[in-house]
Amino acid sequence: MSRDPEPPASAYAEGLPPAALRDRVKRVWCFQSGDSPVAPLILPDGCVDLIWDGARLFIAGPDQQAMPAQLAPGATLTGLRLAPGVAHRLLGMPMQALADQRIAAEAVIGPRAGALERRLADGDDPARTLLAAVGARSVQPDPHMAWVFAQLSGLAAPRLPELARQLGLSERSLHRHCLQAFGYGPKVLDRVLRLQRWLRLASGAVPLTPAALDAGYADATHLAHDVRRLTGLTPTSLLRDHGH
Repeated sequence: MSRDPEPPASAYAEGLPPAALRDRVKRVWCFQSGDSPVAPLILPDGCVDLIWDGARLFIAGPDQQAMPAQLAPGATLTGLRLAPGVAHRLLGMPMQALADQRIAAEAVIGPRAGALERRLADGDDPARTLLAAVGARSVQPDPHMAWVFAQLSGLAAPRLPELARQLGLSERSLHRHCLQAFGYGPKVLDRVLRLQRWLRLASGAVPLTPAALDAGYADATHLAHDVRRLTGLTPTSLLRDHGH
């Protein structure tokens, strides 16, 4: 007896932007859903994305917690993940106004979004069109905030008072700058990037708890608390379903 073929699975792919745009764009990505509705869990990563879904252009603001994305069967999303420290300058507004939101691009960048949507709707290659639009803007990332993101992403992430001291800022000023650039303060950003660091480490051959210690968690309890707080899952479930 023959079996019905399984419906095509969802697929995600990402790549680097052209070298000339890597100061403004971190990744170019595409998600194609299969023949069944899907709700992939989007993990917080401290970044902002510009996304075309085939009908509208929207901005995914910085998430403080994991959020499901409800997608219809056969949906295709093309996105640019903006480089750290550039979103507030490119979009012309503080990122705390976009935290945990999915908002129409026109509401943020005005008529330019409408013209871009028309080009995308006319069948232009979405990734190339979005990259060209970002490349046409003479915007540079905030070097201090790009540096903060890089420091907190690394294995030897400094404590926040030391981070502020190296920047010549008070901790209060650092908090204000991070709100503007990332949508939340440095403590939340540190928590989000530590989780991403653990996922990278634990997805290899390193067991969960040693990976947690290497990522900067005090112990397995600290890891479990942060994972639950940011995603609602256990570390084992998160790694199984969403590991890098």
